[in-house]
Amino acid sequence: MAEEIEIKLALEPTDQRRFMGHPLLRLATVRTSQILDNIYFDTPDLALKKYGIALRIRRQGRQRLQTVKLGGKAVGGLSIRPEWEVPYRGRFDFSGIDNSAARGWLEQTEILNRIAPVFQTRFRRITWHLPLDSGGEVLVALDRGDVFAAGRQAKISEVELELFGSTDVAALKNISEQLVQRVPLVPSSISKAQRAYALLATVTKL
Repeated sequence: MAEEIEIKLALEPTDQRRFMGHPLLRLATVRTSQILDNIYFDTPDLALKKYGIALRIRRQGRQRLQTVKLGGKAVGGLSIRPEWEVPYRGRFDFSGIDNSAARGWLEQTEILNRIAPVFQTRFRRITWHLPLDSGGEVLVALDRGDVFAAGRQAKISEVELELFGSTDVAALKNISEQLVQRVPLVPSSISKAQRAYALLATVTKL
């Protein structure tokens, strides 16, 4: 099991260029840009959402990855949650999930047989790799794109800061604070999946 430790910050689309010019980002050792296509899965009655599980297949270039996330702690944009990611080869594989309760629940026939795509996201991610003195690095990602659910669409404009090879939460917060000093970024605990579920809910109420 990996533990995802990240800070999510909402960014107005009009401030994206200003963010990309932030002096801190010039310290990055690597900068990458890629299009990420993601399909999220659930049952018709949204059993995964109710259980607190997010299931996603991500197309990243020629590679496809299956990701399972569980609900975790989220305060002031900082979230810490369990995550399992494996290559996707045409069928779901939950064998690597070392949380026996979550794995057993997902592998139930009545759940597996009803899992289907429910919404998708597509966005461009620009990532800056900032090394930490304590070891590891912080990945600063600017995501710009869209959420699609039930024939509706919502814009994505956000920044995610994730620890990689480190558990130094203080360093993560420090970089976040430096970014916020120059650009109007707002802490957000709402994931892309939660935004899509909110779109689904509006359609259900119509």
